Amino acid sequence: MTLRVVHCVGFYFPDQVGGSEVYVRDLAAALADRDIESSIVAATDGTYREYLWEGVPVFRYPANSERTYFQNLVARLKPDLFHLHSWTTGAGLEHLRQVSELKIPSVVTLHVPAAICMRGTVLLEGKTACDGRIDEQRCAYCWAESRGLPAPAARLLARLPKWAPPAWTAGSPVRRAATLFSARTMAESQAARLHEIARLSGRIVVPSRWMHAALRFNGIPAEKVLLSGQAAGNAFGGGARTPARRSGPGLTIGFVGRLDAYKGVQTLVEAVSLLPAATALRLIIAGSTDEPKNRQLVELAAQRDRRIELVGALPHDRIPAFLETLDVLAVPSRCQETGPIVVLEAHAMGMPVMGADLGGIAERIRDGIDGWLLPFDDPGAWAAAMQQAATDPDEVTRRAANSMRTRSASDTAREMAALYAEVRAPST
Repeated sequence: MTLRVVHCVGFYFPDQVGGSEVYVRDLAAALADRDIESSIVAATDGTYREYLWEGVPVFRYPANSERTYFQNLVARLKPDLFHLHSWTTGAGLEHLRQVSELKIPSVVTLHVPAAICMRGTVLLEGKTACDGRIDEQRCAYCWAESRGLPAPAARLLARLPKWAPPAWTAGSPVRRAATLFSARTMAESQAARLHEIARLSGRIVVPSRWMHAALRFNGIPAEKVLLSGQAAGNAFGGGARTPARRSGPGLTIGFVGRLDAYKGVQTLVEAVSLLPAATALRLIIAGSTDEPKNRQLVELAAQRDRRIELVGALPHDRIPAFLETLDVLAVPSRCQETGPIVVLEAHAMGMPVMGADLGGIAERIRDGIDGWLLPFDDPGAWAAAMQQAATDPDEVTRRAANSMRTRSASDTAREMAALYAEVRAPST
């Protein structure tokens, strides 16, 4: 008997997408081989519409629609199981609550750390990796400091009694101050929401070991959490290759993703500026951002140094061809990621990766074997690694030979199929 699963995300193809949506697309395709029928429900800023994407039905509901709108949509699809992949206003805890009211079993995959970190980076004061444990005072201080409050004031604020701002402050000039003074209450709510996810869902899936540990630090039972890694799609190669200096003399390093501060592209442009002018190297940056400051930083860097090239955002189906033009991929994130999938995509194509020594990146790169693990906040260390790679092509070739696919979408689908059966078992 065919199992029907509804996957819920904050947005979807053909929009500009991230790793969560790529994961859902590849999972839906692989589940079909196991007689599991998938549908996608995804929020939109526009009006309701339905379409097929790569043979899978997609239902786009308005993010600002009434509460029952989403609930009625899911009820109409009559899924055997609901799988939430998002933690946004348009697709998140409120939607999980609505599905719970329908008595439909559910699974949640935490693709981003927003469920445990108010700051979003899981870095204490933006400087060191955090264990992810939600502590009212520590989180209130760290979050207030990220909002521009001086450290002494942030520490004092974190020691104040918990307080929730009255409704009238929402549209008033004192809104920012009221929000800051409610930091401890916000941290308390963060922990409560995390435990509500655990209560409402059959299991919580995490892609990285550090996230698994963070949930345990927050009191989520081990039997509630499943560690299930991501995988590169079938479009991304099959094994090792030899760098061929395809784009001319010198080393070609690439970056693909958002140009937002937490993705760390500024580390790369600063590193290139530290290299001797004679270093034969190109840095190709593919991405976009809504943050004017970061966009201007990258644009100015490209104007000043001809070795830096901007190519704009790429749809996901063009990323394999983009990676083919590179010798090394750079992933300099300034946050603890649960992935990212792009590391696995590069390795599947036989490409070594320079990555930040944080979170999921550190779990996916073997330093000195199939890539370089570098301090996320030290452009000098990145410059040294770039210089080494540019002047020692044999070393790049060696690390490329060790870069390969270690997991497929079929592996993920097998684990999810077993999980779905386990979650549904109590009601069957």
